[in-house]
Amino acid sequence: MFEQSVMVPGDVRRGAQVGPSRGGLPTATQLLCSFQGTKFADHDLLRSAHALAVLHTSRAGMNDARLVAEVDNRRRELVEDIDDWVHERAPLRHDGLIHIETLGAVIDRMAWGWVDANQAVETDGARDHHARKRWHRLAELIDGYTELITDVVGGRRRLPARV
Repeated sequence: MFEQSVMVPGDVRRGAQVGPSRGGLPTATQLLCSFQGTKFADHDLLRSAHALAVLHTSRAGMNDARLVAEVDNRRRELVEDIDDWVHERAPLRHDGLIHIETLGAVIDRMAWGWVDANQAVETDGARDHHARKRWHRLAELIDGYTELITDVVGGRRRLPARV
């Protein structure tokens, strides 16, 4: 895993508090901490999120199509685990506008965005234009996730049904 830096909100290395979850769903900060490898062991969804980040990290350096397929299959299983967790525990309503992706798929994209941004910083440096674009893309994913869980808990949006 990467030796992460100042990019995690609420800088967990100094013991700063991670905000409370909304309706049982983890906050974006909690997800980022799980991607980083901190503060995830006591929450099933965060353990799955951490595993997604580890798989994306491994997958980024793979050239063997068979291994990539195995990693992608495991990612799919973890996304389904997250979706099952959400279906069983999160406050779901049936009257809001439907979101296009499951929460598992959103978290998988965030995990990839986090890995991609960190790899760009490691490879090109934090001041590199492409690295900064990747961090900006991750920030957009974080904002989208925060808005999504706020709307889901508030009943303005709902997540698609499990398949």
